[in-house]
Amino acid sequence: MRRAAPVWLVAIMVATAAGANFCARDNVPSATLLFPFIAVDLDVAGVPDSTGETTISRVTNASHQAVVVHVTVWDVEGTPHAVFNEILSGYDVLQINWRDFLNGRFDYFDTAHTDFTATLPWTLDPFEWGPDGRDDTSQSGSDPYGAGEPRSTVTASQCPMGPPYGNRSELAPVLRSLFAGSLAAREHGGCGGLYSLRSTRLGLWESARTTPLVFYATVDVVAGCTDLFPSQAAYFAGVARNDNVLFGEVIYLDAQSGYSEMMPAVHIEAASGATGGASVTGFYEERTAGTETYREPLATALAFSYADDTAAGITSEAIVWKNHSEFAGEPDPVTGAQAICDLGSYVYYAWDMDERSLATRDLICDPGPCILYDPNQLPFITQRVPLVSNYFDLPGAYGWMLLVFPPSYDQPFADRTPEPYGYLTHPTMGWAALRFEWGGYSCGSDAITMSNALCFPTQVMPNLGTNDGTAPIR
Repeated sequence: MRRAAPVWLVAIMVATAAGANFCARDNVPSATLLFPFIAVDLDVAGVPDSTGETTISRVTNASHQAVVVHVTVWDVEGTPHAVFNEILSGYDVLQINWRDFLNGRFDYFDTAHTDFTATLPWTLDPFEWGPDGRDDTSQSGSDPYGAGEPRSTVTASQCPMGPPYGNRSELAPVLRSLFAGSLAAREHGGCGGLYSLRSTRLGLWESARTTPLVFYATVDVVAGCTDLFPSQAAYFAGVARNDNVLFGEVIYLDAQSGYSEMMPAVHIEAASGATGGASVTGFYEERTAGTETYREPLATALAFSYADDTAAGITSEAIVWKNHSEFAGEPDPVTGAQAICDLGSYVYYAWDMDERSLATRDLICDPGPCILYDPNQLPFITQRVPLVSNYFDLPGAYGWMLLVFPPSYDQPFADRTPEPYGYLTHPTMGWAALRFEWGGYSCGSDAITMSNALCFPTQVMPNLGTNDGTAPIR
């Protein structure tokens, strides 16, 4: 299809489980999947629009053993509002159209173990040389390898509260209301209420809409069905498991604009050994009050291209997920003190195709008022932001950007964001992707990981994404 050009063409599996590397951003079977950006269009009545944008998530169990997966749905400011569980038998696949979720139609994606009968002579159930190692004596006449593992081993005692959940459309108004409020337009308070930002730079919230409805989701392997959130202490004290068996994809569809896009989920491995997850500040840990999660952290510096050539019909957007939101009045993730500014805990640099460079402007507050600072264009945990000169300092129509979070700042770094936000002590991490509009087509990819300083402390500026090949950077 002309307008449905294949995009996000990234292999689901670029390494086997045996080749997995904890702390590397590799797409391998993992204990946690992050679906970092979910968008569903609403109509004028606030109901999911069947002709508009929607997002589909796919979760696959790569193991021959059944697992319970726990889905948590979070708003754009990182508040978990809904959880549900699904049982994946061996090699099972779960596919969720998030439009169905907002309509309460769990029956459209509930999954269960279902037997089938093979047709001889071409199909064996199961195939005797398959990865589950089972041999069907009724078809081959012998069973040299034993019965192997059953594909469905989850007991009723593990999931007394379901699933399947069936048609729960009566919950639809509540589900939609839980995620709608966070995208309301916000005023930018600048620094100390001085409203001192440059008038040439627009804030993301100045064009915020109630549609599409934006949120994100996580999927974890768990010991049994539960209604706990990952931010609750009991969740990582016996519920969450460290089995690296899940892989997934996310698909973006928009019938009105005519594009379809696909990308991998963010695969987050678990490692419970002394040199694994316990030795780093991992995913989820900004929400667990110090409880160890054994998950690998995300990147601390990312790179992606941009295009801002509206005359040629070529534009770009960045989708950025980070592990906390930033608005004036919100509590500091570490100290609990309220922020007096809604300035961002990141710096960015942009280069054009002639190596000209621009960077985030300095904040000057001596003695004040604060002036010449860009608005925080990444205020939410997840957002899709236009890469245009009205939002960012771009030196040319085409180029690339480097987005750096505090753990990868060059040290010592004079953090220019006023206290009480002490960002240098925060385990800020993130993920990003790029989306291009090129005439009547769309395409894109996830961003390049330039560093993970939460795992490798030497990966700070200027040593980002560089290695002479003689030794790993650690």
